Amino acid sequence: MAFAAMLGIVSASAQAETFDLNVSSEAVRAALSGPLRFGETNGARYDIGYLYSDDRDARLNVGHVGLLVSGDAGARSANVHVGIGIRAAGIDQRGAEGGAVSVGGEFDVRLPSMNRLGLVGYAFYAPDVLAFGDIDTYLDAALTVDYEIIRNASVYAGYRQVRAGIDEVRGTDLRDNSPIVGLRLQF
Repeated sequence: MAFAAMLGIVSASAQAETFDLNVSSEAVRAALSGPLRFGETNGARYDIGYLYSDDRDARLNVGHVGLLVSGDAGARSANVHVGIGIRAAGIDQRGAEGGAVSVGGEFDVRLPSMNRLGLVGYAFYAPDVLAFGDIDTYLDAALTVDYEIIRNASVYAGYRQVRAGIDEVRGTDLRDNSPIVGLRLQF
């Protein structure tokens, strides 16, 4: 319920959103991101998403809310867009609950001669000091190659790793490490 309320508040103040949906053999992930306007500051972006894995060993649920500052990285021979920021994640697995505040970033690289083909990735990490509840550490990373079918719609394939370390008493990690395929829509 709180997630839906936050989504409504954020999307009301944003424009040019990107919806991203990807699947693997045992997980699905959906995310919505877009620009925010705070006074004269440009480059602020929000990111909201949810991952569900029905892997019988993990049954992993991860919801996240992030804030990034993004822009052109200034590469001369390529179009490189980079974002750096924080992401708060709520993590739930049967018997283990908690969260983390992770730091990290994202990138989108396109060569001018092949601008419909791109290398897109992100990584966010939270060590023990930034994790709480039953969670000790948190990592969420992906690397994909995408192709823009039309300028506002891409398909992609790549690899995703989501890992949540559980308290030492349990001695386990919750994981979703898998190849993914997805669809990215801008509207």
